[in-house]
Amino acid sequence: MRRSCSIVLFLLIACLLDAQITVTLRPQTVHAFDEYTQAVENQLTARWSGQQPFQSIDESQDEMRKVLQGEIYVRTSAQDNPVSIPHGLIHDWTGTIFIPHTPAQKVIGIMQDFDRHSKIYPDIVRSKLISRSGYEVTGTWRVRRKSPFLTLVLDVPEQEIYVELAPGKWTCRAYAKNISEIQNAGSSDERALPPGEGQGFLWRLYGYWSLEEKSGGVLVECRSLSLTRDIPAAFAWIAKPFLQIVPRESLTATLSDTRSAAIK
Repeated sequence: MRRSCSIVLFLLIACLLDAQITVTLRPQTVHAFDEYTQAVENQLTARWSGQQPFQSIDESQDEMRKVLQGEIYVRTSAQDNPVSIPHGLIHDWTGTIFIPHTPAQKVIGIMQDFDRHSKIYPDIVRSKLISRSGYEVTGTWRVRRKSPFLTLVLDVPEQEIYVELAPGKWTCRAYAKNISEIQNAGSSDERALPPGEGQGFLWRLYGYWSLEEKSGGVLVECRSLSLTRDIPAAFAWIAKPFLQIVPRESLTATLSDTRSAAIK
């Protein structure tokens, strides 16, 4: 997410499953996701502390050249993506973009400005800044996506923790945990389901951002982890190709929208 980058994926899942079937997020699923997340954070700590290249794009000069020329480079971060865990799937993707003639501080400002997100990201229909304390920011989004089969509405609260490592060099850890599905959105019968209950289209959404000024602009990289319900085995062979394509397209759009907002 960040910026609702995985919502299209959950609509695909909805098409493969009976929309009336509900599931509950199980403790073993949360435990497996937390273990996976901790391993990812250990990897990123090594990068952000200088033990390894700051961004993964630094390890590929060919891809770096393409990104500096304007390409958006999105790739899987797991050998077998999505990653199967008990009663769930982890979707792990990384995207990199270069924003020319832009300081890192301007991009940070866009990321923190929840009140404007509904004007920047098409899937966000309502957004609000909740609190700001130093380098910690909390906000919420009302996310809506339509398909011929389903209208999906989610309330997504997010906590973001920023660190300025050096002038023009930032990191951000963004955590969306208590995500609620909204039934009958916009009507007098609107109801928010408790987090972890519903159809399981999105249970967790974590984003790990790194920003570094270079080459007359800022290089922005995001690693996105999302947790959803699993896919019944009977549907897996149909779903897997789409489960790999859709997150790539969604993360690409997220980065593109961020760049468009930054260069205005």
